[in-house]
Amino acid sequence: SDIAFHHPFWKRSDRSCFTKMADNEIPLAEFADMIEKKDAEEIRSLLENDSKFQGFSVLMIAAMHTNGTWVLERFAKEYPQKVDQRSTRELSKLAETLSLDVDADILTDKYFTPLMLAVMFGPPASVKTLLENGAQPELQTNRGFTAKMFASCRNDESIKSYFSRKREYCDAYWGSCTMM
Repeated sequence: SDIAFHHPFWKRSDRSCFTKMADNEIPLAEFADMIEKKDAEEIRSLLENDSKFQGFSVLMIAAMHTNGTWVLERFAKEYPQKVDQRSTRELSKLAETLSLDVDADILTDKYFTPLMLAVMFGPPASVKTLLENGAQPELQTNRGFTAKMFASCRNDESIKSYFSRKREYCDAYWGSCTMM
């Protein structure tokens, strides 16, 4: 009965995920099931209640889930104010719950956006969907990291390409652009 997150980072089953801790706390295992079953109404309810899991919003958690792209496609336009919503807590507890392999300086950082989390842990389609729906790649975490910086560290050429295209455009338009 593992949590239905199939990305390697979502491999740990944690029984505490089955317990709601607060009225607006996302029950993680149930949320994973909602994603797998494409239960749009239940997910809309979580969005309406501004539910979070350990300080991380519905779109943030969906952005990291292997099959969460449909959630972003379905709700980013309907809830544009949530596309760049920032996490309120450090990444450490979420990383521990989901067995995320993250550097210590990232673990104690906060103010992550759905785009940053998709870049670090999600599928390329989620990164693309967020960018197409107005996610701002230049937003910074508390320590000054951006989605583009995280993309440069991710071993995924398609994710890197979503950020390099702007540079190619800049070079073509301005010649050699040294600002970026």
